[in-house]
Formats: sequence, C-alpha cells, structure tokens
Amino acid sequence: MKTTYETGILGEETAEKYLKQERAMVCLERRYRTKCGEIDLIMLDGDIVVFVEVKARKTTGPGTGLSAVNTAKQKRILNASLIYLMKMKWTDRIVRYDLVEISKDGILHIPDAFQPYGHFYH
Repeated sequence: MKTTYETGILGEETAEKYLKQERAMVCLERRYRTKCGEIDLIMLDGDIVVFVEVKARKTTGPGTGLSAVNTAKQKRILNASLIYLMKMKWTDRIVRYDLVEISKDGILHIPDAFQPYGHFYH
C-alpha cells in the first residue's frame, strides 16, 4: 500500500505528463517550496504561467480533489506564487491557477480553478 506522500508524488508525475502531452504545456518547476507554501507544478501554457495544484485521490468521483483546495490552501498557493513571480522578475506576466485531480476514474484538469482575489502583482 502506498503512503499518502508516494500517492502524491505519483499524482504529480502523472499530472505533469498529462499537461505536457495533452495540453502542450512546458514544466518550469516541480514541488516549488517557500516558507509560505508549496506549489506542485509550475507550467507554461504559451505565455501564461500556470500554478498547478495536484490532488491524487484513491477514491472515485470527480470533484473530491477540488473540495480539498479550500481558502487557506489557496492563500498558501497564492503567496508562494507571488514569491516565485518576484524571484523570476515576472510580475507583469499573465498567470493562472489550475487544479489537476487524479483518481481511479482518470484525470480531471480544471483550468482557472481559483482566482487571486485581493492579491496584486505590482
């Protein structure tokens, strides 16, 4: 039986492969960590910087991963993304926050899963 960590790593690898092959995205970073939060994948979709949260679930049924990305989790992702954008000097780039849910039912990709309300990039 896989641990939660192993399931998560496998889910991230599966999501990255899917986004590369099916959506033609380019991976910039995996498991980007800051003291304020973590981002599973940072991808490029054309000129758009995409911060991807991956939820690997052993259960079935779409949407179980989405419900796990609550307001507190979104805030940590947003804060970590701001640090990344400042580090890269990309504060003028268009960004998007996606969710990829991996389950026994397959892969569910939700572009624009949430928005950075109240956060400014300038």
